[in-house]
Amino acid sequence: MPNSIRIPLLKDHHSHPLFYSAFAQGVNLQSFSSRESATGILQEVSQLNSHQLTVAHGWRDNHYRWTTEELESLPPVAIFNVSLHSLVINQAGTEILHQRFGDVIENLDDPNWYESNLRVVLNWFANLYASADNLVAFFEQMRKKGVYYIEEMLLVDENELSLFDQTGLRDRTRFWAAPDTFDSMTEASKSLVHGLKLFTDGAIGSRSAAMNRPFLGDAEANFGMLIYSDKELPETISQCLDTGLSLAIHAIGDRAIEQVINSLETLRANIGHVPEIRIEHAQMITSDLARRAKRLGLTLSMQPNFSSDSTDYADRLDARYCDLNNPFRMLIDQCGFVAGQDLIFGSDGMPHGIESAINQALFPSRDSQQLSIDEFVAGYCLNDQSPGAIDLEIDEDLRLVQYNIH
Repeated sequence: MPNSIRIPLLKDHHSHPLFYSAFAQGVNLQSFSSRESATGILQEVSQLNSHQLTVAHGWRDNHYRWTTEELESLPPVAIFNVSLHSLVINQAGTEILHQRFGDVIENLDDPNWYESNLRVVLNWFANLYASADNLVAFFEQMRKKGVYYIEEMLLVDENELSLFDQTGLRDRTRFWAAPDTFDSMTEASKSLVHGLKLFTDGAIGSRSAAMNRPFLGDAEANFGMLIYSDKELPETISQCLDTGLSLAIHAIGDRAIEQVINSLETLRANIGHVPEIRIEHAQMITSDLARRAKRLGLTLSMQPNFSSDSTDYADRLDARYCDLNNPFRMLIDQCGFVAGQDLIFGSDGMPHGIESAINQALFPSRDSQQLSIDEFVAGYCLNDQSPGAIDLEIDEDLRLVQYNIH
């Protein structure tokens, strides 16, 4: 018999609401598994706005790819990998961006430049279609998916703060900003920023997460990339700590996580001066690195929906990495992390909502990735049900969760 339980709405600790709200008129390719079906929907949407840039996201390059000729046959289009850490864009789309942002657009073809300037690229696209109406529509859509609160992990600019004010949505988020974005803001705007955000590597989908073992399938050994050198990262982190704000550090691969922890250990004396230091994603964290992170008092901000990377990306991750990915049981049972305290959960929009999150948490492909329902609620839900609730029907035999949003 299925087990019934009611839980609070989700508190998504990691996403990009303005960026995703700007995609409201774009195309979500997460449910398209073939090039033909994806191309069909791109053509359909593009033809409605043939002189505008159509933006798509959620594409998995391990499912299908386009030839240059196929891409150029489409109206202006930019297609983000599901990880957001790479994109393909045709010449017509490049020309539209060039008119607004200038010659810097030519760098989009350089993967190293792209990773080092990911924030800049995402901000370009967020500002193309950001509006109060789109932001309201996005939060309404999220509410229907069981999500009430969504942290903004990459504040675009001060205009985003104004949009959240206009829409009355500020109490349903908190803002993290890149250091240079923060430095450019007025003092009044700075007071609204909760913390700073750094990137130290890329992502698995784009084969740019910094790993100690190479990705499979590349012609040459590819270990991903580190954004900072071992000398630069402690210096950059130290500057962030000097602000007294919380700090979130993106690190997916084990090599990147190790670099972050090494840097923070050298700065141990300064860590206590800030409210919180988070490692975002931490997918390939080992038990040794986890214990060191625990001793430093770090919070791990992770995504249960990323557990599917162990099967989705078996074409590029070796078996040991597939087994290591999202090691929640090790973190909780062996290293003492506590869901809701120093282990929290979000989606990164890949995808948003209760469906993927709860099914991947309770019924992942690896037992090492499994969370209990209590751990899920502690790390991923609001503290109470006053804004709404989610009814779950958990069928252990079918390894499936049905849900209803209230």
